[in-house]
Amino acid sequence: MNSQILAARRQRRSNIVEQSPRTPSYLVTLTETGKWLHAPGSDFLFAYLENNWPESVQNAVTQAYEDALSMSSVIKASVKNTSGQDVVNGLYLLNQPAMTEAMNAIDGMGQTDVNSFNESGSGTAVSINGEFFAAILGGLGGDVAPLLTYLTTEMGDVQAQSPVTQAFGTVIGMISVMPVLNVPVTTFQYVYSDSQTGKWFVKVNCGSSEHYSYDYSYTVVAYNYVKPSDAV
Repeated sequence: MNSQILAARRQRRSNIVEQSPRTPSYLVTLTETGKWLHAPGSDFLFAYLENNWPESVQNAVTQAYEDALSMSSVIKASVKNTSGQDVVNGLYLLNQPAMTEAMNAIDGMGQTDVNSFNESGSGTAVSINGEFFAAILGGLGGDVAPLLTYLTTEMGDVQAQSPVTQAFGTVIGMISVMPVLNVPVTTFQYVYSDSQTGKWFVKVNCGSSEHYSYDYSYTVVAYNYVKPSDAV
């Protein structure tokens, strides 16, 4: 991806969504049935609030989301401490054992499961990206279509840093709601692929309407996070 395309994407980013007036800052994108909360930049963190949820549930999810906004810096610091690697534009260059070591070193974080997936077909960069995030964020219940410009822009930034010689991935945080109890649950997923997928990934022009054939695999390692008690 050349620098002109990347610069144009960053210029468009300011017009995508309105920034929440709350502090810390995050972005809000409306849908027909609710709204997405998502972090600016490629430190992916998502929550979806349904319009018909009770106000108490919406407030609880929003608070959990705001609490989780600082975790990107915590995760990056732990990666640096355990592996010596710096994270740039959401790109992590770690395999599963190394990432799990970094995540388990964080107070309140613990691995829950690991799943592998394969996707194949054809489409534009936007449609491929949309299908990927629809699968990742499907459990939150919101339509990802209103997020596509944001998602394509940010994945373009990840792509711009991506190597083709080793495993690579990104961290996607999510705030969901536990059924029946209606309490928020914070999960971070490390979504990574091997170098073979990397070779295909860097060839896809995220700013193009060109159709691509694709056949790629990725692994999702999930970590549950519970904010440590402030009590001594």
